[in-house]
Amino acid sequence: LAAPADLTCSGKRATLLMYGKVGTAGDVSEGSPAEREDLDERSRFQYLAVLQFLRAKDLLEAYSALESECGVQYVDGALPVASVLETSLDMFGDYRTSKVAAGGRFAEEAAAAAAAEEELLKLETGACCTGPLSETSASCPAQLPANVTAVRWASQHFDEFLALVASADKRLRLFGGTGDVLAEYSDFASPVLGLDFCGGDSGGGEVLATAMGGEVTIVRLVRMEADGRAWSLQLVQRFRDHSKHVTAGRFSPSSLAVQRDDEAQDADIELPSGSRGGDYFLTISRDHSARIYARSTGGSEPFTNIGVVRLPGEVTACCWLGSETFVLAARDDHNLLYWDVRGGADGGPKERLKTNLNALGDSVVSFAVLALAVSPNGKMIAACTDKSRVIVLQAFGNRQLRNLYGAVVEEYDTPSVCFSLDGTFIYTTSSLPVKGKEDDERMAAASPAMCGQISIFEVRTGEMVLQLPCHQRAVRCMDRHPQTEAIVTGSFDKTVKYWG
Repeated sequence: LAAPADLTCSGKRATLLMYGKVGTAGDVSEGSPAEREDLDERSRFQYLAVLQFLRAKDLLEAYSALESECGVQYVDGALPVASVLETSLDMFGDYRTSKVAAGGRFAEEAAAAAAAEEELLKLETGACCTGPLSETSASCPAQLPANVTAVRWASQHFDEFLALVASADKRLRLFGGTGDVLAEYSDFASPVLGLDFCGGDSGGGEVLATAMGGEVTIVRLVRMEADGRAWSLQLVQRFRDHSKHVTAGRFSPSSLAVQRDDEAQDADIELPSGSRGGDYFLTISRDHSARIYARSTGGSEPFTNIGVVRLPGEVTACCWLGSETFVLAARDDHNLLYWDVRGGADGGPKERLKTNLNALGDSVVSFAVLALAVSPNGKMIAACTDKSRVIVLQAFGNRQLRNLYGAVVEEYDTPSVCFSLDGTFIYTTSSLPVKGKEDDERMAAASPAMCGQISIFEVRTGEMVLQLPCHQRAVRCMDRHPQTEAIVTGSFDKTVKYWG
């Protein structure tokens, strides 16, 4: 990815253009910019503010070029007030001045921000997913009888492609690299909404399935042995502690001691990893709660509920930042919430800190975080919001390292976000808006892979470098392979696809 490259994917041309331009995998029509209908109101308002500024400053050449390229025309009265951009810049300038007047804190923060930016710019250009996975590596499963609701890799080796797939018909299937069903489990009371996998020493592992009816199920994956016994998915334990949809669940990662950089403190940190963990697992629900379960050491059941976190709003996203610290996001809350699994008054979870998601430090709630992901080195968190924006933050801090725009994510979407294996790229699901049945049919006829996409961003530059059309319908779920850049996606078009 160090230079523009032409990539051919299953007969379609994929062009990757760096330096601020985005390549699209698939056939793209060039249509007139003036005919664009894909702008949301926020983007349109921003374009109008810039056009208003350019006209006021008599920068007519720039004004004409921007109007032509963005497809938005400015007329007098298009904005409710004059000088929108100048006013906004003045407000930010006043904020910076007040920071300096308050004892030089802004200067300190500016120096810290510059150091964080310098560290990002040191990231080398890595590798990312660019198209369908080669059929010599793995074959996609045939179309399922029901919508795909969750996917997760169950692979533990770089050349192994085992995918767990849940569907709306209340079934969990294990697919192999040839696309065949290797095992199936169907004893669910309601459709599964989320999956996670924790590998075991025996070569199998445990599957965490969270469901629409409030159920949480632990299923054991038993891998094929030398005698040829078939693969199987076996019930281990059930919980019914939530009263509404359990939208996601995550096993804790393993504890790995990794030395910090020379510029940081000489201390060890615990990092998420593809290696085995699972001493705890976390579930989040629309009942405004998150629950923590710990692996039992001597009891009759493998896991025990050790505590609950109750919040004013729906818990929308979660991730682990180490083996005993987890992060939550909730509706109507402008903070990310960091909790430790132990240390509370009742021996359960204890709140560690809150970090503000607003760049100016205010308490305005203007978006919701719908998905979270932690970088492989544990230093960054990607927060995918319902305003088509991915915020890249420093872990355990308020500092926004990058704001990524280009993926289409709306209020009631269920996006997925993850880092590449080397942490240099971020993958985000994106679904083009479909306003009605006629639009849906027209889009499907024009391009059979136009609605559901993966947007790929380079962390160092903050630029979207590739849009990968994946499915005819919205991408419901996505997961990156623990050992490679292979990605598995599932969609409401009832298909599962592999990308690499």
